[in-house]
Amino acid sequence: MVFAALADPTRRAILARLALNEATVNELAQPFKLSQPAISKHLKVLERAGLISKGREAQRRPRRLVPQPLNDATAWLQGYRNPGTLEFSTPSDCEITMKRMFAASRIRVFAAFTRPELLKRWFIGKPGGTLAVCQVALKAGDSFRYVWRDPDGSEMGMSGVCLELKRPERLVATEQFDQPWYPGQATGTIALTEESGITTLTQTIRYESQTARDMVLQTPIEHAVALGCERLSELLKSQKSNRKVKK
Repeated sequence: MVFAALADPTRRAILARLALNEATVNELAQPFKLSQPAISKHLKVLERAGLISKGREAQRRPRRLVPQPLNDATAWLQGYRNPGTLEFSTPSDCEITMKRMFAASRIRVFAAFTRPELLKRWFIGKPGGTLAVCQVALKAGDSFRYVWRDPDGSEMGMSGVCLELKRPERLVATEQFDQPWYPGQATGTIALTEESGITTLTQTIRYESQTARDMVLQTPIEHAVALGCERLSELLKSQKSNRKVKK
């Protein structure tokens, strides 16, 4: 309904006017050279779409812009305009959230996070590195362990316990590094949603304190995750191409 309301240039112009300040029907009608009934019809469409609200001040009935539906529409368009871009945010003092879209089913994306032979193809850390140890958790209560080996032979290990595993939509686990670069441990949640063959990955990491979260933000984590997601995207594409060849 929001996009239908925005399709008309007059209604877009009305919203631009209300973005400056509230206005009554008569005040809105003047610059558009339209009758009051014509403006009222446009306002009803905008109200049904939730884009404006009606106030009451004595005898005045001013219309006001409601920004949230526009913000939601903008976010939706942004996601489809740049489907391969990692969205990075800090929704709370102790959390980091990363979101990315993939042109694959969530069954395939989930498998890429839980099957060792697939993890070793994309979850490799620095360019040229390897996932030398890959022990995955298959159910809640299982332990897991990863060890990344860089091209120079140096290693970084991480272990944890799976708290929740719901195929193919949700994976929750603790994580703690062998050589801590932030205090305490963290809890990571991977959520997968699918629509029309497009899977949205939302990964949230919650740390024990804001101090720990802020220490992580000082590292190139955003770049590292974006690089990993790009490798994952290429893996998913290659799987699709291989299936076409086999056919």
